[in-house]
Amino acid sequence: MSSAPPETAVELSVVVVNWNGAAYLGPCLASVRGAGRELIVVDNASRDASEALVRAEFPDVRWLANDANLGFARAANRGLHAAHGRFVLFLNPDARANDTAIAASISLLEARPEVGLVGVATRDASGALTPTVEPFFSLWQLRRSWSRRVSAPQGPGPVEIDWCHGAYFLGRRADLLALGGYDEAYFLYAEDMDLCFRVHGSGRSVVYLPQVSIVHEGNRAGEEMFAERRAAAIFASCLIFHRRYRGHAATLLLRVLAAVVFALRALVYRLIGSPLAARYRALAAVAVRGGLGPADPARAARLATASAVGEP
Repeated sequence: MSSAPPETAVELSVVVVNWNGAAYLGPCLASVRGAGRELIVVDNASRDASEALVRAEFPDVRWLANDANLGFARAANRGLHAAHGRFVLFLNPDARANDTAIAASISLLEARPEVGLVGVATRDASGALTPTVEPFFSLWQLRRSWSRRVSAPQGPGPVEIDWCHGAYFLGRRADLLALGGYDEAYFLYAEDMDLCFRVHGSGRSVVYLPQVSIVHEGNRAGEEMFAERRAAAIFASCLIFHRRYRGHAATLLLRVLAAVVFALRALVYRLIGSPLAARYRALAAVAVRGGLGPADPARAARLATASAVGEP
C-alpha cells in the first residue's frame, strides 16, 4: 500500500468508503487514477476480498482499515483528515468517475469561490440519467411522492441546488475541514443532505453540473445492509436531519402525520395485495418510534464498535 504523498504534490484526494465492495471497487479506483491525485480507501471492516484486490491491483492506494463498520460519515471523515489534496472527491465504491467530470468540477471551484460543493449528473449502468437532485427534507416535501421530489436538471451549465445525492461530491479540502466534514450522527443516508445544508449555511452554494456525468450502480452497500428496510432507513435518517434543523416540536408533528399517512397507505396496499404494504408498515413504525428500532443494522454496528473500544 502507498504511504502518504508530499502534500504539495497532490491536487486531488479521492476518498472512497468501502464495505464488502470487492465486486465493484476495482473499476471505481481505476476510473480516478491520475497524476496529481491520491486515492484513499477507508474500509469499514469488510469481510470480502476488498483488501486483497487493492493490494494486488492498486498498490498506489492508501488503505485505511476500521475495526468495525463505523458507517459512512465517520469513515469518510477519517479519509478527509488523512487527505493532502487541495480538493477532495468523495466517491461511492459502486460509482465510476472520469477525468471530464473531475476537471469540470475543479474548474468551477477555481473560478467561483462562492461555490462550496459540486455534484454532477449520474447515470446507471445502461447510460440512463438518474434523478438525484432534491429539495431539503421537510413536512411539505413529505406530502409529495419521492418521484415528484427528485429531479435531474438538464442544460449546458451549472445549476444551483439545495442538495443532490452524494455518490460524487467534490469540494475544497480547507472548506470541508472548516465545516467539520460529515455529521457523524448519521450512520448511512441523509449525511449528504446535511453536508449540503451546512454548506449553504456557511454562505456558499451547492452546484450541480448537468453537462458531465458519472456512472453509479445505485447504493449496493445500502441494499445489502438494509435490504427491504432501506426506505425505512432513509426516512429514519431524514428524521435526524429534521429534528436537528427544524426542532423537536416540528418533528413530532411530522412524525404523527407521517405515521397516519404511511399506515393508511399500508392498509390500502394490503387490501389490494401489493408487496408495498410491508414497506409502508416499516415507514409507519419509524414514524412512531422516531427511528429504526432494535433491528437497525446501524445500531448493531455502533454497539459492536462501542464494545470493541470499551465504551459503555
